Amino acid sequence: MNDDDQLENEYSGPSKSQVKRDMHKLQALGEFICELPKKQLVNVPLSETMQVAIAEWGRIKKNEAKRRHLQYIGKIMRTEDLEAVQLALDKMDPSSDVFNRVLHQQERWREQLIENGNESLQEFCSEFEVSDVQHLRQLIRNAVKEQKLKEANPDAPVQSGNTGKSDARKLFLFIKSFYKE
Repeated sequence: MNDDDQLENEYSGPSKSQVKRDMHKLQALGEFICELPKKQLVNVPLSETMQVAIAEWGRIKKNEAKRRHLQYIGKIMRTEDLEAVQLALDKMDPSSDVFNRVLHQQERWREQLIENGNESLQEFCSEFEVSDVQHLRQLIRNAVKEQKLKEANPDAPVQSGNTGKSDARKLFLFIKSFYKE
């Protein structure tokens, strides 16, 4: 075996083109994160440097300055925990499997709380450390009452109070509030 064959068989890392493609992906991910509403941005685990860069992104108006800043954001993205960031983004994306899995879990909790009452209530409270158990019990009672009314008269529209939200929906939103990460 000569030296040329040995050099050919050695792996010298990704090509320059691959490095550029990866950098563009990170820039695109960074831009997507920058465009998120602040309410959703809170749920994405980012470093302090990245948070400052995102705040700066919002203040920049010129196109060329935005392009250069996007390159800087891509550079910062190399140091971020990309798996955690992607998981947080997947939890917000309705087309992702993670989002659907969490949604189904929340719906199962609602069904269990309505069907099983105190057994499920104790289980839910121990798993999620509920501080306002009385409010949760009231939501469950109202949802059960609403379900019985629907079963007795399936054609009548059932709405709770002035909000227009059904009691089962209110219970679901209460359950959903414990899934913030």
